[in-house]
Amino acid sequence: MKRKPKVLIDSFHLFQASTGIRTYSIQLMLGLEELDQTEVEYLVYPNWRWVNRTDFLRGKVNFFKKILNHLLYFVWKQFCLPILLFIKQADMVIALDYLLPYFKFGSKGIAVIHDTFYWELKANYNPIWRSYFLKSVQRGLGDNSEIVATTEYIAHKIKRIVSDRHNVSVVYQAPKDLQEEGSQNLVVPKGEPYFLHIGIFEKRKNLEILVRAFERVSRIDYYTNHKLVLAGGRGVGIFHDDFQLIYRLIQELGLESKIVLPGFVPDYQLKSLYENAFAYIFPSKEEGFGIPVIEAMKSRIPVIISNHPALVEVADAAALIFDMDSFESLSNELMKLTSQELRKELIEKGKKRAEMFTKESFAIQFHRVVIDALSFHKKKTSLESGE
Repeated sequence: MKRKPKVLIDSFHLFQASTGIRTYSIQLMLGLEELDQTEVEYLVYPNWRWVNRTDFLRGKVNFFKKILNHLLYFVWKQFCLPILLFIKQADMVIALDYLLPYFKFGSKGIAVIHDTFYWELKANYNPIWRSYFLKSVQRGLGDNSEIVATTEYIAHKIKRIVSDRHNVSVVYQAPKDLQEEGSQNLVVPKGEPYFLHIGIFEKRKNLEILVRAFERVSRIDYYTNHKLVLAGGRGVGIFHDDFQLIYRLIQELGLESKIVLPGFVPDYQLKSLYENAFAYIFPSKEEGFGIPVIEAMKSRIPVIISNHPALVEVADAAALIFDMDSFESLSNELMKLTSQELRKELIEKGKKRAEMFTKESFAIQFHRVVIDALSFHKKKTSLESGE
């Protein structure tokens, strides 16, 4: 009887992942579990559900935990994972967090590269760590690996910046299913209208433009009682955090009573936060995908995005678009939402667009990439052995 290929998925990054990669990983593994695994056998190590429940290394951590995290990550990637590949006789290893192990013992590799920030945004990262990480990514890819990108935009950048010799496939991800626990909105009192942004406080999120645009439109009668909710945690480390700059801007503009800063909002509150919002705004200058865009559309609220190519690709024609460098441009789009007819049109378009991003379609797309990569690997191995 012919042996099914074994595909080992590395989930170690879930010990510390807290944003987009976390959602990506969990939705993919949930989707793969529902697939009929007659073609391949998926093995996930460590147990992703157990790892997902612990927050020992997640979020803001002290210096000791940070060093421990880096040490454990290195030992896992370069020692434990290769040993597992050898013991399990895996045909493929998948790294959902950029980094494949250097030693694969003949296994095919697939690395998911969510964006090219590490390569382009040099000032955002510790230079020593960044140099080590980028070299490790290249060594992990080696000669027998492929890459999965989150959007066509990121795929083109990968080919230009990361590697032009590895096959790059695009797989669109899926938002998490938001389940509300209790009906009370704990962030904004019920009935008060508000614009919403969800995301970490980093410079690339372009929140200064959003705050200035909101200040401008809040002067008109229609928006006098509207608030702006900036939900999300602070940037991780001194190279990322933009919270203090945004907080000082809010004070300078006298918006303390109009802008709500609830910090990190747990999943059980997100459903209510989205559904009760007047509109969702995503002003980012750099994104690999932008999952809140789909979450907002799924929640049936209008969406405004910057003209960043990845966001435009994901939203398609279901969102209003503004110039990311101009708060006047954003305020002009905000003014358009005073039209009830336009709001209804955007909500309907967004609902249809969001229906294209499900964990089932996500898993099927990814599974096809795996099957194609295994087939190519098998043919290549046969040719090299002269069979």
